[in-house]
Amino acid sequence: MNKLVIAAALLLAPALLAGPAVAQTKSALTGEELGAALTGAGLSAQVIEDAKTGAPVATAQAGAIEFWVRGLDCKGAPKACSTLMFFANFELGRAATAADYKAVNAFNDRQVFGRAYLLPAKNLVGVDYVMELQGGVAPDHISANIARWADVIDAFIAHFSSEGAGS
Repeated sequence: MNKLVIAAALLLAPALLAGPAVAQTKSALTGEELGAALTGAGLSAQVIEDAKTGAPVATAQAGAIEFWVRGLDCKGAPKACSTLMFFANFELGRAATAADYKAVNAFNDRQVFGRAYLLPAKNLVGVDYVMELQGGVAPDHISANIARWADVIDAFIAHFSSEGAGS
């Protein structure tokens, strides 16, 4: 009997020591995977390669808002990137004013996710959001961050509109 218990324990030991099953994680995304993640979130997306670096760059549409996702910290072939920068720019239709800078600073002071900026030479205001994949993240984390990006855009538009920037 003891030999049977010992034999069973030896057979089961590797399975017991392995611990719970771990979900597949990603520490970098290729252009194809980036496009699939964006379309999987219900967004219209097209991915191209940066002419200089070969890194993926996606242009996407969330409702009426066009935005871009640029892959950074990329390695391998095809390039797989461990940092994704989401950004959207909006035309001011005029030169930036002190009120625009104040509205951008107020957004950055209050908003945990996303960062607003001005591009005064181009008469643009924008917002960006960085997603880090280093160390590995679950697919749900990627989906949640894409959804958070949509929230960042909405918060930025609401804030910039309510601040009366440029007036």
